[in-house]
Amino acid sequence: MNPNDPHRHVVLRGVSPRRLRAFAGLALVVLALGGWGLFALGRSGIGAGDTGPMSSPAALRQAIRERDELIDSLRRSAAELDTFKAAQNPERQEVSRAIGELQAEVARQRQQLEFYKGVVASAEPAPNVAIRSLRVETSTGKGQAQLRLSLVQPGNPQSLVSGQVKVILEGARSGRFVRIQLLKIPYNFRYLENIDRELSIPAGVSPERLQIEIEPSGGSGRSVVQSLLWPL
Repeated sequence: MNPNDPHRHVVLRGVSPRRLRAFAGLALVVLALGGWGLFALGRSGIGAGDTGPMSSPAALRQAIRERDELIDSLRRSAAELDTFKAAQNPERQEVSRAIGELQAEVARQRQQLEFYKGVVASAEPAPNVAIRSLRVETSTGKGQAQLRLSLVQPGNPQSLVSGQVKVILEGARSGRFVRIQLLKIPYNFRYLENIDRELSIPAGVSPERLQIEIEPSGGSGRSVVQSLLWPL
């Protein structure tokens, strides 16, 4: 065919579908990468015009100062609370001691009432020993307590009385009720006898009640039993 022929035909070839799909896929990849880059730039806070609350060193220093002030305030509040608790401990001990003394007084009066009722209405021999006072106080050692017991002969004593005092602790261990004899103390007096003993609380036992059992020797009188709620 002569290229100078005015009647020559011009053939136009279009883009094949395979190449068109390749170009479209490439364009999508470029757009996706560009969008991800802009998103990451925005999250990093370094884009133009960033005015976030932490965008400057001054704002960061101000936030740190506010945090330190809050921490100092919380520390002061905790110290004041500890001081308040420490001031209340002596008051609690005093209240506990007063409750123990009142319980002992009520128990003593109840014991005297039972004694006189027995004298009037019973033919059984009356107790020849009564509990004048009973207290349990705190001790310096861990798991220790101090027993203060005062025994007296009611009425007009004419002779010596003797026997033994059993000190029994009632409480709980591993969720079960236990009854443990802590002491067995002999007595022998005419008018009055004071007994001071240190009590050792067995490990793992939560005390609930202390029971005093007085057993006269020789069958000379009735036994005396008195309980006291654990005051400590």
